[in-house]
Order: sequence, then structure tokens, then C-alpha cells
Amino acid sequence: MWVFGLEDTSHTPALGYVQIVQCRDAATLLPIIQKHVHSGTEIHSDQWRAYRRVAALPPVSSHSTVNHSLSFVDPLTGTHTQHIESYWNRVKLKLKRMKGCHSHQIPSYLDEFMWKERYGQTSGSKWTNILNDIATQYPV
Repeated sequence: MWVFGLEDTSHTPALGYVQIVQCRDAATLLPIIQKHVHSGTEIHSDQWRAYRRVAALPPVSSHSTVNHSLSFVDPLTGTHTQHIESYWNRVKLKLKRMKGCHSHQIPSYLDEFMWKERYGQTSGSKWTNILNDIATQYPV
């Protein structure tokens, strides 16, 4: 099972997006990037082959890479992927704390993780925000 992720560091704390993908090729990943990044986005990634055409995507303003076979931070540009690595570590930690789950449930756990990150920072805000979300889906 492959999970692809993006993280928007223009927010504090940074907001992530993760999605299960069947393939890690450009045909799969580039449409996800194009759908989930805003115009003018600067993207940092490793040098995975599927990312070669990221700079050509309409919303992307620039694309910097780091060669992980040489270093984790590019010594010349400072480009790194630590933000998304840290985000993915937090996601995996949540799954590990659950002491396992069925693979068919992982997409819903990823959705829950992203929802709580955006709307449920405290137990009170979780309850209020879930009710607000339900109300928008089922207006009276």
C-alpha cells in the first residue's frame, strides 16, 4: 500500500494531505499535486522519477529537489523534505497507537487525521465543528 502526501507549510502548524495511491508514477501523482496545490506554489521534493514534470504543472511556480542518495538537505539550496517526512511520521504514530487496523479502514483513518488537524484541535472544537459539518451536509 502506497500513501502519497503533500504538506502546506504556509500555515502554522503546517497542513498536510495524504491519499492512498495504487501507483507511484507521474500519471498518478501529478494530477493529485495539480488538484491540491494553490497557484504560485513552490514545491520541494526528492528526485523521484515521477516528479520530473512537477515544475510544468500550472499552479506550480517553482520546483526544488534534494538528492537523498547524497544528502537529506541540499547543501547549495537548502531544499529538504523534512516537513512531509515529519507529517507522515505523525500519521504513522497515530496508526501505531491504535495497535493495528484493517487495511480497508486506512483511508478513513487518514481522512480522520486530516480532519482533526484542520478542525478538531481541542475536544470542544471537535464536537462543535463536526456538528457544523453535519449541518452543512444536511440543511434543515
